[in-house]
Amino acid sequence: MGVIDHESTDTVAVDLEELWRAHGPTALRLATVLVGPADAHDVTVSAFLRVTSSPALAEIEVFRSYLLRAIRNEAQSMFRSRLRRRRRDLAAVPERVAKDPAGDVDLRAAIVGLGLRQRTVLFLAYWEDMTEAVVAETLGLSRGTVHRDLQRARDRLRKALQ
Repeated sequence: MGVIDHESTDTVAVDLEELWRAHGPTALRLATVLVGPADAHDVTVSAFLRVTSSPALAEIEVFRSYLLRAIRNEAQSMFRSRLRRRRRDLAAVPERVAKDPAGDVDLRAAIVGLGLRQRTVLFLAYWEDMTEAVVAETLGLSRGTVHRDLQRARDRLRKALQ
């Protein structure tokens, strides 16, 4: 691919534009599934910049997998931050005001209700058409973990959509 060139002086020249063109669309789609369209670009760019500014960039064997894991981690950090903020805000609101009446359940709401790892595995398996083995390798998980997460996600979606 020629994205990372190792020169004889051990200096590494990285074409960030080429990396972004090659991996940005998939990364952005994953982030959209994980955090929604409003935050997807921020999560994707933040993860991309963190990965490409790393001194270990030249040692990354499979950039795509590394980037997708970084996006998952960035999304997880965002969720943790928002959860802390939400808990803090809800503590200040009386309980009778904070309760939300049950609404109609649709596919998007059901997917949002899944855990981050389950959404990541679903995205890679169905939208990127990866096998369980490839998803496991991409995310650095065992194949059994991926299989279990896919099965649990399917079960939760099935129940939510009945």
